[in-house]
Amino acid sequence: MLISRAFLCGLCVLGAEILRADLAALAVLDGASAYEGPVLAYIRSRLGGRQEVDNTGSLSVTFGSGPPHTLLIAGLDEPGYVVSAITADGYLRVHRLSAAPPHHNFEKLFLAQPIRVTTGAGHLLNGVVAAPSVHLQSERGSSLRVDHPEEFYIDIGARTAAEARQAGADILDPVTLEKYLTDFGPSGRISAPWISSRAGAAILLEIGRRLAKSPAPGTVTLAFASQQYSGNRGLARLARRVDARRVVWIRPGGNPQPSVAPASDSQPAAAQELLALARKQNLDLDRETAARVTVPAFAGDDIWKDPARVAVLTLGVENAGTPAEVLSRPTLDRLANLLARFAAIPGGPVALPPAAAPPEPPFPASTLETLIALYGVSTREAPVRDAIRALLPDWARRASHVDQKGNLIVGFGSPPERLFLSHMDELGFEVTEVEPDGKLRAESRGGGTSEFFEWRAALLFAASRSWPALVLGGGFGSRSFRIDVGPAQGVQTGDTAALRKQFRPLLGRRLNARSADDRIGCAVLVDVLRSLEPGQIRRPTWFAFTVEEEIGLRGAEFLTQSARPREVYALDTFVSSDSPLESPRLAGARLGDGFVVRAIDSSGITPRAAVQRVAALARSNAIPVQYGVTSGANDGSKFVTGGAVNIPLGWPLRYSHSPAETVDLDDVDALAKIVRLLVIE
Repeated sequence: MLISRAFLCGLCVLGAEILRADLAALAVLDGASAYEGPVLAYIRSRLGGRQEVDNTGSLSVTFGSGPPHTLLIAGLDEPGYVVSAITADGYLRVHRLSAAPPHHNFEKLFLAQPIRVTTGAGHLLNGVVAAPSVHLQSERGSSLRVDHPEEFYIDIGARTAAEARQAGADILDPVTLEKYLTDFGPSGRISAPWISSRAGAAILLEIGRRLAKSPAPGTVTLAFASQQYSGNRGLARLARRVDARRVVWIRPGGNPQPSVAPASDSQPAAAQELLALARKQNLDLDRETAARVTVPAFAGDDIWKDPARVAVLTLGVENAGTPAEVLSRPTLDRLANLLARFAAIPGGPVALPPAAAPPEPPFPASTLETLIALYGVSTREAPVRDAIRALLPDWARRASHVDQKGNLIVGFGSPPERLFLSHMDELGFEVTEVEPDGKLRAESRGGGTSEFFEWRAALLFAASRSWPALVLGGGFGSRSFRIDVGPAQGVQTGDTAALRKQFRPLLGRRLNARSADDRIGCAVLVDVLRSLEPGQIRRPTWFAFTVEEEIGLRGAEFLTQSARPREVYALDTFVSSDSPLESPRLAGARLGDGFVVRAIDSSGITPRAAVQRVAALARSNAIPVQYGVTSGANDGSKFVTGGAVNIPLGWPLRYSHSPAETVDLDDVDALAKIVRLLVIE
């Protein structure tokens, strides 16, 4: 087909802003293989044409009539799991929605991560994939590995199977990762879990809008295939159902450079035509070998009726197959224009407004939500400290000061007889090197397992602002990582980064939030102070919000130079074995059964009489209390050599030092009640 130069000039880049808005919306929708309903509904609402949904859930939208017939195909789905059982204690067991894992480390990509369960009624349930608690690893004798669905447990906050079912959970519910969209801004790079599949759909949406305004000669069918990550059954059905002369399938994944491949080694006509058009557009496409597609349902037969008519296009994907896939928006614009030319669609871009941006989440209402929303990697706790100081009542703020180490101290009387402590810092990374390609080398700050943090959306804190970032696979040991920050300016060694996070309610009063350790302790101290009047504190008492606990209790150690209390109450997590992955031999406090006196841990032993005194005070005031033995250290241990009795107090925490940290707010309420009683006694 001859195409005039004037026609080519008229085909300027498609409605790029519209394409980007669609991609941003599609990238965060949930649509596991065979459960693509939300994605399908979005696409159908944005397209005209003659629409047909087939038995696999794949959508075809046809424009025009007569020859030639062009078929453009993209995917709908993402890889995921399906609920296969519900345990007596309310955990969901899962089965992978593909016979073979889509990535060689696929199971690890879900480990310790926030997920969503979509119920049969279409409701979303927040959950997490259970993970071994970091602090308990040394007590097991060997590291517990969880890298197969047989070891997967989904925690939605249920206590029993009946509670899980009452919330709507059931066998066959799909399970997908919680998704963040990372937009690197001026560089045009964009990232989300398995975004390459949804990017093809966004391109076809833009082409559909062009077709609605300016029909192409003949027939153009835009098809959105289901189950690409589960045997390509939707693609196989489309290939048999739609009889087209020319076909382009936008395949998910691929290499960083966009590519085209024939569906057969012999007579690759469609691939050659696409390559020729790309050269006219000065678009560099790699030429790949034949991309054969087979599906189990068809006994290994190739799905295409005439492979010579089929071209397979990839979009240029960094970190393919991971939750940190990265695409170039300018490249997507050019590939969209290429496919429009391939389908001979006349005219210029459509002047359609972009999709509405999602509403901003409301400002956190509670002290805990406010503090969890902030970032404060060890040595960079200032935002948390400033927020805590602002949340204090006026009388407590006037009594506060910041010491040379950065600890925030609220002091009533001196020297203090009693000291209540919580730490402000959280796990994260510190930049150690800026590499020639602009990527960063970083070391972890605080103990953790590398699999919990790799291939995740993050924020980098540099040059007095935050930048979107991705934590990549390290490959340099458990404490070393590479970080992608796109065009961030002014990055220096010593800058910090942390995984993105949010306050996520689970069932009942349970919640998931990274940095619950120890923002809960900070929130409890703040709320206790807000509940008091100055005259209620009758003994010399200090409240300290410490820095650098996660990297060696350094803030507390500095504080020992100015405070030698007789009693210390360190408010921190009680790392609990209340999980099917852990042995109940150690750390057996259960979520929902009350606050915990952390009587023995790796940093010391609390006198039994002190444990019994706190437990008796709690029981006499109808406050649920537990006490036990766990692992890890606490800030209060630093004051023992100075003569203090250390009585650490906490709440049970599942899946410590991971994005899956889970707590029960009933335990937090119990902790706040006992702390208030101890302060005023």
